Amino acid sequence: MRPLQNILDIYQFASLVREGKIAYSSLPWWTDCIYQVEMQLLSDKTTTHDTLRQKAKDYASNYIAMQTESPFIQKDLILDDIADKVEKELEKVSFDQRPLASVVAQKARASIPENPEERFIKL
Repeated sequence: MRPLQNILDIYQFASLVREGKIAYSSLPWWTDCIYQVEMQLLSDKTTTHDTLRQKAKDYASNYIAMQTESPFIQKDLILDDIADKVEKELEKVSFDQRPLASVVAQKARASIPENPEERFIKL
Protein backbone atom coordinates (compact mmCIF):
# COMPACT_ATOMS: atom_id res chain seq x y z
CA MET A 1 0.00 0.00 0.00
CA ARG A 2 1.35 3.42 -0.89
CA PRO A 3 1.88 5.64 2.19
CA LEU A 4 0.35 8.74 0.62
CA GLN A 5 -2.78 6.85 -0.40
CA ASN A 6 -3.02 5.43 3.11
CA ILE A 7 -2.82 8.91 4.64
CA LEU A 8 -5.49 10.25 2.32
CA ASP A 9 -7.74 7.32 3.18
CA ILE A 10 -7.28 7.90 6.90
CA TYR A 11 -8.17 11.58 6.49
CA GLN A 12 -11.16 10.56 4.40
CA PHE A 13 -12.18 8.08 7.07
CA ALA A 14 -11.82 10.64 9.87
CA SER A 15 -14.04 13.08 7.99
CA LEU A 16 -16.61 10.37 7.32
CA VAL A 17 -16.70 9.49 11.01
CA ARG A 18 -17.19 13.13 11.97
CA GLU A 19 -20.07 13.42 9.49
CA GLY A 20 -21.60 10.13 10.60
CA LYS A 21 -21.15 8.50 7.19
CA ILE A 22 -18.97 5.42 7.44
CA ALA A 23 -18.06 3.27 4.43
CA TYR A 24 -15.28 0.96 5.58
CA SER A 25 -15.20 -1.36 2.61
CA SER A 26 -14.05 1.34 0.22
CA LEU A 27 -10.90 2.07 2.21
CA PRO A 28 -7.79 -0.05 1.52
CA TRP A 29 -6.46 0.13 5.09
CA TRP A 30 -9.74 -1.34 6.37
CA THR A 31 -9.37 -4.50 4.28
CA ASP A 32 -5.68 -4.70 5.20
CA CYS A 33 -6.57 -4.43 8.89
CA ILE A 34 -9.20 -7.17 8.62
CA TYR A 35 -6.76 -9.42 6.76
CA GLN A 36 -3.97 -8.87 9.30
CA VAL A 37 -6.28 -9.52 12.26
CA GLU A 38 -7.60 -12.72 10.69
CA MET A 39 -4.09 -13.99 9.93
CA GLN A 40 -2.96 -13.29 13.50
CA LEU A 41 -6.01 -15.03 14.94
CA LEU A 42 -5.52 -18.09 12.77
CA SER A 43 -1.84 -18.35 13.64
CA ASP A 44 -2.48 -17.86 17.38
CA LYS A 45 -2.71 -21.34 18.91
CA THR A 46 -4.58 -20.11 22.00
CA THR A 47 -7.60 -18.72 20.12
CA THR A 48 -10.98 -20.26 20.89
CA HIS A 49 -14.50 -19.19 19.97
CA ASP A 50 -14.87 -17.74 23.48
CA THR A 51 -11.80 -15.50 23.17
CA LEU A 52 -12.19 -14.65 19.48
CA ARG A 53 -13.89 -11.27 19.92
CA GLN A 54 -11.49 -9.92 22.54
CA LYS A 55 -8.42 -11.11 20.63
CA ALA A 56 -9.78 -9.54 17.44
CA LYS A 57 -10.15 -6.21 19.26
CA ASP A 58 -6.63 -6.50 20.69
CA TYR A 59 -5.04 -7.33 17.34
CA ALA A 60 -6.98 -4.55 15.61
CA SER A 61 -5.90 -2.09 18.29
CA ASN A 62 -2.28 -3.14 17.75
CA TYR A 63 -2.66 -2.72 13.98
CA ILE A 64 -4.10 0.76 14.36
CA ALA A 65 -1.41 1.75 16.87
CA MET A 66 1.28 0.80 14.33
CA GLN A 67 -0.18 3.16 11.73
CA THR A 68 1.40 6.59 11.52
CA GLU A 69 -2.06 8.13 11.23
CA SER A 70 -3.33 6.60 14.48
CA PRO A 71 -4.08 9.96 16.16
CA PHE A 72 -6.71 10.58 13.47
CA ILE A 73 -8.48 7.26 14.02
CA GLN A 74 -11.11 7.03 16.70
CA LYS A 75 -10.42 3.49 17.85
CA ASP A 76 -13.47 3.21 20.08
CA LEU A 77 -15.76 3.58 17.10
CA ILE A 78 -14.21 0.97 14.86
CA LEU A 79 -12.85 -1.76 17.16
CA ASP A 80 -16.33 -3.26 17.63
CA ASP A 81 -16.98 -3.10 13.89
CA ILE A 82 -13.70 -4.87 13.17
CA ALA A 83 -14.49 -7.54 15.77
CA ASP A 84 -17.97 -8.04 14.27
CA LYS A 85 -16.56 -8.42 10.76
CA VAL A 86 -13.85 -10.87 11.88
CA GLU A 87 -16.34 -12.93 13.93
CA LYS A 88 -18.65 -13.14 10.93
CA GLU A 89 -15.87 -14.29 8.61
CA LEU A 90 -14.41 -16.82 11.06
CA GLU A 91 -17.65 -18.23 12.48
CA LYS A 92 -17.25 -21.58 10.68
CA VAL A 93 -13.54 -21.99 11.46
CA SER A 94 -12.72 -24.69 13.98
CA PHE A 95 -10.35 -23.49 16.66
CA ASP A 96 -9.82 -26.99 18.02
CA GLN A 97 -6.29 -27.08 19.40
CA ARG A 98 -6.00 -30.85 19.59
CA PRO A 99 -3.73 -32.66 17.14
CA LEU A 100 -5.48 -33.65 13.93
CA ALA A 101 -4.84 -37.37 14.50
CA SER A 102 -6.72 -37.34 17.82
CA VAL A 103 -9.67 -35.50 16.24
CA VAL A 104 -9.89 -38.08 13.44
CA ALA A 105 -9.58 -40.96 15.93
CA GLN A 106 -12.35 -39.55 18.11
CA LYS A 107 -14.68 -39.22 15.10
CA ALA A 108 -13.86 -42.80 14.07
CA ARG A 109 -14.60 -44.05 17.61
CA ALA A 110 -17.95 -42.26 17.59
CA SER A 111 -18.96 -44.05 14.38
CA ILE A 112 -18.53 -47.51 15.95
CA PRO A 113 -21.71 -48.78 17.62
CA GLU A 114 -21.41 -49.36 21.36
CA ASN A 115 -22.52 -52.97 21.20
CA PRO A 116 -21.98 -54.35 17.70
CA GLU A 117 -23.81 -57.58 18.54
CA GLU A 118 -27.01 -55.64 19.29
CA ARG A 119 -26.94 -53.96 15.91
CA PHE A 120 -28.76 -56.87 14.26
CA ILE A 121 -32.11 -58.43 15.15
CA LYS A 122 -31.74 -61.78 16.90
CA LEU A 123 -34.07 -64.55 15.74
